[in-house]
Amino acid sequence: MNQAVTAFQAMQNRGLAKGQLVVSKAGHDTGRVYLIVDVMEHFVSCVDGDLRGLDKPKRKRWRHVKPLGELEPGWDDRLAALKDLGQKNALVRKLIADHSGWISKMNAS
Repeated sequence: MNQAVTAFQAMQNRGLAKGQLVVSKAGHDTGRVYLIVDVMEHFVSCVDGDLRGLDKPKRKRWRHVKPLGELEPGWDDRLAALKDLGQKNALVRKLIADHSGWISKMNAS
């Protein structure tokens, strides 16, 4: 978890942080896996690179998502190095797909 986050802030948003993968628990997108790109007081901004690209992230209340795990360090540097929005969305899709093995294991338990 980020060192700058206080314990109170972590309790407020259940420890959700930029770079975490989450699954939607409520709404028409229930069960969809997202990557968190921003954390606000009561909301998180999520993208999946497919229906929700980086140009139009999904805003969800933090209580409507279930954390799955964090991506490896350096994912945001790889994303920032790409110039084209299509390539960035493709990288988001790849990052989510690469972690589908442990995502399915967590959903089974």
